[in-house]
Amino acid sequence: MIRIDSYDPTNHVIKLAAPHNYGIMAGTWGAAKRRFFAFNTLDELDSPGEWYLDRSDRKLYYYPEAKFADANIELAVVDQPLFRIDNTKHVKFQGLAFEYSHGDGIQIKRSEAIEIAGCVIANLGRGGISIDGSNNTVRSCDLYHLGTRGISLNGGDRNTLTVANNRAINNHIHHYGLFQRSYAPGIGVNGCGQIVTNNCIHDAPHNAIQYGGNEHRFERNEIYRVVMETGDSGAFYTGRDWTSQGNVLRHNYIHDLGSSDSTHVNTMGVYLDDCDSGDTIEGNVFLRAGRAIMIGGGRDNRILNNLVIDCPIGMHLDSRGMTWKQWNSPTDTSWQLERKANERNYQQPPWSDRYPTLARIMDDSPREPLHNEFQRNVFVDCAKQVWNLDTNAKKVLAKLRINDNVAVNTKGAAKGVANAPDIDGFENRTGSAEEPIVIGLDHEDETNITQIDLERLQQMLPSFEPIPLDTIGLTQDSYRRVIP
Repeated sequence: MIRIDSYDPTNHVIKLAAPHNYGIMAGTWGAAKRRFFAFNTLDELDSPGEWYLDRSDRKLYYYPEAKFADANIELAVVDQPLFRIDNTKHVKFQGLAFEYSHGDGIQIKRSEAIEIAGCVIANLGRGGISIDGSNNTVRSCDLYHLGTRGISLNGGDRNTLTVANNRAINNHIHHYGLFQRSYAPGIGVNGCGQIVTNNCIHDAPHNAIQYGGNEHRFERNEIYRVVMETGDSGAFYTGRDWTSQGNVLRHNYIHDLGSSDSTHVNTMGVYLDDCDSGDTIEGNVFLRAGRAIMIGGGRDNRILNNLVIDCPIGMHLDSRGMTWKQWNSPTDTSWQLERKANERNYQQPPWSDRYPTLARIMDDSPREPLHNEFQRNVFVDCAKQVWNLDTNAKKVLAKLRINDNVAVNTKGAAKGVANAPDIDGFENRTGSAEEPIVIGLDHEDETNITQIDLERLQQMLPSFEPIPLDTIGLTQDSYRRVIP
């Protein structure tokens, strides 16, 4: 969000009061035009739910969505966390509501075995819950209408690879990022050894889960209607660090993400950006999720047993480390991949024991996207490409592990469905209009993945391992008795 300096109504020119990092008309991802909107302009106050704040006269103008007779109006002015926990152990907070603040909801620091269960954290100007410590849990909570992020988990020791075991379990997180519309994820994870399972995250302008660090587990989460206003982003996002290794994304369901231009797909399901390495993407289901899996120049990533349905591009691998001048830049501190690795003593135990190929990276063509694995993946009706590879990535295919991948054309369409790449380790399966290959999801708006016919998938690809479809997403427990 950038303030407007002035507006020239004659020439229709908006002058900004601060620079834009990438430029409004920059050519990132080939886009000649960029979306923008103006807000907090009095003459645009013409629809229910809109508001205008006159800061000079300290007046708020609001166009109500319903009659005021039965309405409650809450004006949040507190700018500190509603609840702060510091240096505390073994306390549980259950069934409470934390609402209506201009700041954060709950802030937990240097604490252990704190549990927030069955609570509502909502209607906040900033984030929901932030945790820094170990063995803390956020369970079966509802977080919504948040100005920034939902839940933040941090803790553990990356240098010693000591896990924190903080957990976000069975939470419903939605309509967040209202004021900070990018890089304010539903769940943000850093440090070492956090666990994120069975959450449902939806309706946001940018990421659902953004992570960095080591040995995190993201399992059985359902994510949809995110990345709705932004490009060059993903439902899961991480990047620009060789040392962010050992993370596992398993059995998640990612579907119906923000729209993508048919000629330039820049919305991703899982986005391993800028040489991110050493992660495992296994047994996930991607449905209408843009470019389902994207590896941006990284190494040692394992893409295993995923099911990709009706995505324009199933998978992507590029070699940006070989061509981008800022790779391992001595001046661009956001890159400096080798420096970040040296800070972890990556060539010494425990790092060299846990990540042996990382320990040898500088002697192993470090700019090339080597040692990635692509095995047992099924791609159904990918409209544009099953696997997108740039020129240099194609040259290193012999150094990758590629086996038992299948591209399916369910009805034998001559147009609009891509074939598998002409690479060993990929095969095509083609049905017809008369005898289609039925996998269980036949309709464009179908989202119930429990209807997927796993036996049919295994008939086409015997090595494909069943995905526990009925365990994904929110579950009933003593705190959450009704599934939204």
